[in-house]
Amino acid sequence: MMTYYEKIHIARRELEKLRAELIAKLGTQDARDTDLLILHERVSKAISALSA
Repeated sequence: MMTYYEKIHIARRELEKLRAELIAKLGTQDARDTDLLILHERVSKAISALSA
């Protein structure tokens, strides 16, 4: 059975992968998509919350 710490670690790692994908997608777009920017901000905040 995983501990809560291990579960949080896995969630944080998955969010970091998602953030990297979002950054790559934002870097290739000519006009930045507002929804992607909002999602990136929320994912970043979630990572910060899990890191605290």
